[in-house]
Amino acid sequence: MFKRLCILLFTSMVVNVPGYGQDYFRIQADISVKISNTDGTKSLTRAKIYYDKNIKELIYDIYFPQEEKWVSKDTSLYKYNKDSLIQRITIPSLNEFTVFHLALNTGLNDYGLKKTNYNLSKVEKKGDLVLSYWKIPEQLNLPIDHVVIAKKESRLESVVMVGKDREILSKQFFRNYIKIDAFEFPGQIIHITYDSIGKENYQVTEFSNIKVNDLANTQLYHFKQ
Repeated sequence: MFKRLCILLFTSMVVNVPGYGQDYFRIQADISVKISNTDGTKSLTRAKIYYDKNIKELIYDIYFPQEEKWVSKDTSLYKYNKDSLIQRITIPSLNEFTVFHLALNTGLNDYGLKKTNYNLSKVEKKGDLVLSYWKIPEQLNLPIDHVVIAKKESRLESVVMVGKDREILSKQFFRNYIKIDAFEFPGQIIHITYDSIGKENYQVTEFSNIKVNDLANTQLYHFKQ
């Protein structure tokens, strides 16, 4: 389950650009992750997430299929059952690269690529979409050749990862944006990956009950062991 959540949440690079007139620094949301694989396996995870971009702890209060608390901090993921630590996993330091951090820093509309060392190679308009093509530097030694970002009215619509042989590695679609004053966040993200014979695996993540800048419940955004 952790691996599948990482596929969605730990994909982008952070960018800080001018945008909202108000500083948004804290977000909470209900999250539902449905996975359907080509081998017929399916799963459903439901949780409440809390994130403060200054504290930089990503907290999952999972309540389905079983109650657990996951805390992602620095290079560790801590898993708790009630108040007991049951597992600690070493991970890359990725909280600043998540969809939550990107949205709070107004970097979601370009997937955070504008301030990376990826090279913008082409921009074109197709219908009501503006497509930008980002070339991956060879020294990164990644299986990805380039990334295609689609925006509509300056809002991120999709991200397509293209491999060295021009094959599509994955697609993400950002849907049903929720607007809270000047803050926007996708209500749904569809992530499609491919197995060895080209069949599609689906991960559908839905967000609801989104709140930003919650000042009344600071204790929820910092886990005390």
